[in-house]
Amino acid sequence: MQTKPTLLSLSILFFFATAVSAADIGQAAPAWKYIQGTDEKLHSLEDYKDARLIVVAFMCNKCPCVKGYEDRFNRFTEQYAAKGVRFVGFNSTIGPTEDLETMKQRAGGGKMKFDYLRDANQQVGRGFGATSTPHVFVLDENRRVVYTGAFDDNRSESLVKNHYVIDAVEVLLAGKPVPVAKTRQFGCAINYAR
Repeated sequence: MQTKPTLLSLSILFFFATAVSAADIGQAAPAWKYIQGTDEKLHSLEDYKDARLIVVAFMCNKCPCVKGYEDRFNRFTEQYAAKGVRFVGFNSTIGPTEDLETMKQRAGGGKMKFDYLRDANQQVGRGFGATSTPHVFVLDENRRVVYTGAFDDNRSESLVKNHYVIDAVEVLLAGKPVPVAKTRQFGCAINYAR
């Protein structure tokens, strides 16, 4: 006897399919292709082949936590570019203020020193298993995920004690393994389509 799948069984299957596909420490990062940027160009992971390391941050336009991190992201981008580190921002969330035109307004005029890409079909966010904005991933020279979590330990920059991403990047550039590979990210939840 064949039974019809129920909404609950489909939801559970979708949850496990999403969880299994999420990039974890040591796994290859999802290879994104042809993602529209605020610079009017299409971007792919292979475009960053010359980078020693890549830092991927999931962001959105409305989240106050992301807004509080933008200056830190810009300073990081400028400080580490000469060392071969690229910073890439993705917007995977859905909502009335998350369209590409609004992203262009936020990034325009040099406000963002890094590529800001619209993950309209949410495949990149789901592939990484991103859950909040900001949620940060560090990719090594082989494009494996070697760190996931928060950029640092406090939304208020003056109270930061642990610089997780900076510390991870520094040890990787020195040829050493990342001592703290996972931290708990915080911020606004990414709204995924069901």
